Amino acid sequence: MGPARARLVLFAAVALLFTGLLPQALGKAGGGGAVNPQVAGICSKTPFPEVCKSTAGRHATKYPVIDNLAVLNMQVDAFSKRTAQARKHVTKSSRTIPPAQAQALTFCDTMYMNTQDTIGAAQRAITFKDTGTAKIMLQLAVQDFDSCDRPFTQAGVPNPMGKFDKELNQMANNCMTLANMI
Repeated sequence: MGPARARLVLFAAVALLFTGLLPQALGKAGGGGAVNPQVAGICSKTPFPEVCKSTAGRHATKYPVIDNLAVLNMQVDAFSKRTAQARKHVTKSSRTIPPAQAQALTFCDTMYMNTQDTIGAAQRAITFKDTGTAKIMLQLAVQDFDSCDRPFTQAGVPNPMGKFDKELNQMANNCMTLANMI
């Protein structure tokens, strides 16, 4: 590499560093790095700020303007993705558990599918800044995945989805708080 090319690469790295894109260019986006200060400030006003920062903060580079609406969209997107991960976990877990738990997991899968639908409705409402509808849809989503625990309790067996349900509940509460801020 010649001196002119080396300077160009160094200049590009410095430019990326100053614009906050170097971690993403190195493949370190969302990997525990620093969270955009604007995202962190908005997330600090939610009931679960660390959850907000660790999930919404990963998407900050996708938004040209960071405001309450952008962070809400980031958090709802993360909520949707985590719900999809919960459904994948249901499929994986149902192969290795006793029949009573497997039957309860089938119910959970239905509830997570309903959650995905209501998150989609919330996302559409947010697009139109219809906070009332968005909050109702997010509350319905909470009810859906909260229902997942019921068949496990009735059968007297542990719920393998407890960790997911807790995280989803925290994300949903953050979303509802952020919806109140737009």
